[in-house]
Amino acid sequence: DLWQHASLQFQPSTGVAYGIYHYHLLSNDDEFLFNYGAELLVEISRFLLSRGAWNADRSGFGFYAVMGPDEFHMMVNHNTYTNYMAKKTFEYTCSTLERMQKMVPEAYSRLVIKLGITDNELNVMKECAEKMILLYDNKTKLFEQHEGYFNLPHINIDDIPVTDFPLYHHWSYDRIYRTDMIKQPDVLMFIFLYNNEFSLDIKKVNYEFYEPRTIHESSLSPSVHSILAAEIGKYEEAYSFFNFATRMDLDNYNRNSGEGLHTTSIAAAWMNIVYGFGGLRSDGPILKLSPSIPRYWHSYSFNITYRKYLIRIHVDTSMVHIVKLEGPKEPLLFELYGNRVALDSSGLHVKLPEMIRS
Repeated sequence: DLWQHASLQFQPSTGVAYGIYHYHLLSNDDEFLFNYGAELLVEISRFLLSRGAWNADRSGFGFYAVMGPDEFHMMVNHNTYTNYMAKKTFEYTCSTLERMQKMVPEAYSRLVIKLGITDNELNVMKECAEKMILLYDNKTKLFEQHEGYFNLPHINIDDIPVTDFPLYHHWSYDRIYRTDMIKQPDVLMFIFLYNNEFSLDIKKVNYEFYEPRTIHESSLSPSVHSILAAEIGKYEEAYSFFNFATRMDLDNYNRNSGEGLHTTSIAAAWMNIVYGFGGLRSDGPILKLSPSIPRYWHSYSFNITYRKYLIRIHVDTSMVHIVKLEGPKEPLLFELYGNRVALDSSGLHVKLPEMIRS
């Protein structure tokens, strides 16, 4: 791979930490978390501590000379995705170790000895998390993708001739990197991953700012935009991006299908159905669902496994049907359209709200 991708991007590391966090939310698998996940979290956090740095007056911690998920801006300072995900990794590492100390003190002691964990090290993680530099404007509700991004020359991506795609074949790197053009979701990506932590206003403002600057020259881009578009009520846009994700190679959207199939885009399209039109949110302490349906569809359905429950969700043009296929006898508590509900053996059958028939 290119050196700038291999040396400047940390999302594979913070992605593993997020995967551990998300898996535990879905499974409550303390055995995995304490026996395997905790060690991974410590070592990932140690790497982040070693690569990050304090600013000149030591008022903030962050990451310098990095590249975020966008990949069209390299050697930038304080890429907000990188900083935010590192902050969450530090916090989750410390909270996991604190849980271990209380719940499984012997296993905690063994881990401390094996890895040489010190109280000072954990205190540094907490301080770095607390003072992580996050470029957010309370007035505009915008996150700046990285330091200086808002001052970059603007390019109207709709003016780029289709014959210039794929850009990597026709433009030099310095031409690609010197504007505010974005390859794929960056700020929008962490807003999606930690969806419950951001208000609808913040999601809408950042979507409307960054989407017009995104060229979607990545197979992973359209599905994330579709998911957020559905959440903020841009249903036609959401469906358009879903078509982009599912037909990327069939229609050769980015003029590069001859170089290999974008199989990750198909996996992301599954997420698009479940998290986008299905309105699933699984990054918080309780499962949330807010299904909608594109006006071009008659129905769709999907299954999810959540904390030993196997659930089937079926959505048609008028109703949402949720049934428990397998699982404990106790009802499953979750949120449906913002209301707390209990799913038992009789299932839930509710009318699809008129306003979200997309």
